[in-house]
Amino acid sequence: MTLSISHTFIYILIGIFAGLMAGILGIGGGIIVVPGLVFVFQMTQEVPNQFIMHVAAGTSLAAMIFTSIAAISAHAKLGTIQWPVFNNLWPGIALGTVTGAAIAEFIPAQWLKIIFAAFLFFAAYKMYKDVHAKRGKKAPGAWIDKIVSFCIGLKSGLLGVGGGVLIIPYLTYCGVAVRKIAPVSNLCTLTVALVGSVAFALTGWKDMAAVPYATGYVFWPAVLFIAISSSIFAPVGAKLNYILPVEQLKYGFIVILLLTALKMLF
Repeated sequence: MTLSISHTFIYILIGIFAGLMAGILGIGGGIIVVPGLVFVFQMTQEVPNQFIMHVAAGTSLAAMIFTSIAAISAHAKLGTIQWPVFNNLWPGIALGTVTGAAIAEFIPAQWLKIIFAAFLFFAAYKMYKDVHAKRGKKAPGAWIDKIVSFCIGLKSGLLGVGGGVLIIPYLTYCGVAVRKIAPVSNLCTLTVALVGSVAFALTGWKDMAAVPYATGYVFWPAVLFIAISSSIFAPVGAKLNYILPVEQLKYGFIVILLLTALKMLF
């Protein structure tokens, strides 16, 4: 019982941090949730070792549905959401997410951990560069939107992350105002979460049939506690987005990304 309570507490902490980051920076939270879930699943042994990364990814996406909805609702009350920008991106993101989730089914968990760690190093580098990024003067062509959005969805479906780390610099390049980026990023995350969680539930249906409280690669106890806590704190993060010095916060988050990547490898 003690272990169960401690694991629940960890789920809640993961959700709090993911919710705050979703609201403040517009990231989906997967780069926080996936490593956290891997840590918990390794302790509990509720998930077979060979499927830990798959379940972490699928569960992360399912929890992101609630986090992103909460963040979007808060941003909608605080400012205008740029729907035309989102409408250019979501078809490619949805298609890429399905493709990534299908590919993940055939990759061993250990390789997924290595790929995820590499992605975290890349995300830290990108975030550092983007602190000093200059906004573009005009949006790129529609075909570039389609290619970039598909690649973002592909990576998101493969690793169970929302895509904000790549969406944010791309929108910055496109000339979207800094404080208008987080709402669009959260809408893209919601697209990834809805499509990806369904895909992971279907692809893992047979592998996880014997695991209680799981639908495919989605583990519902983790989804529940992460979703509740992240949904509560995502609106708090959205409000902080308009108050706190976001650029300074990114530096702290970069350190967290680097430490998490090292933990995933070792």
